[in-house]
Amino acid sequence: MSPSMQQRRSRRRLLGWIPTAIAAAICVGVVVAAILMQNSWWTDPERPATADQQAPDGMSMLGDPGIDYLTREGALRIRIGPDSLTATELGLEPDGPRTSEPITPVQAIVVAPAGSFHVDVTRSFTVLASDDEVQSVQLVLESDGAWLTALSHLQRIAPYWGWTEAEIDQLEEDLTVASRAGDGRAYSAEIPPTEHKGALASAEVAVDVTNSEVTTTLIVSRLDD
Repeated sequence: MSPSMQQRRSRRRLLGWIPTAIAAAICVGVVVAAILMQNSWWTDPERPATADQQAPDGMSMLGDPGIDYLTREGALRIRIGPDSLTATELGLEPDGPRTSEPITPVQAIVVAPAGSFHVDVTRSFTVLASDDEVQSVQLVLESDGAWLTALSHLQRIAPYWGWTEAEIDQLEEDLTVASRAGDGRAYSAEIPPTEHKGALASAEVAVDVTNSEVTTTLIVSRLDD
């Protein structure tokens, strides 16, 4: 057998081992991950939250460990107003927005000075801080791509968010006008901030015609002291 043929055979044998080695590495990785998950708080509902997962007042911490924890719990809890913790204490920067998109949608409870605002399912949320205070919480809802559906949802929750029937009707009219006056690709309309439960509650419906996507955002903002 010539040296070149022996080299080719050796290469073929070596290449034949590569898929097996890759598969073995993947299996080892899966086993290690399974062992780690068994010892993780993700699979232990009895394990108490740590200081970087839940605030002393029971609200959600908003750093990475806190986002992981609220995702497992299935609920974001945040207080807004003079009694809320500082942005820094919640794991945020003292100024600027922080947008989070949990790996699964969660419910949201925003506690205001005179009540709370509740959202059944939010796919992402943005917390805006300024001067180390939480100024607003924006909650992006799940949507089926039709703004009439979004409008119907806002109509159902309007009494709990302080909006009147006239404001919902105005939103519908504004969306209709915007759809005709826009560039054919995107348009939006909003319910202006309304004082309710010691905070300001507003909403925006944005329509992306190109991607057939409707985004409904509910906003709870801090009242000026």
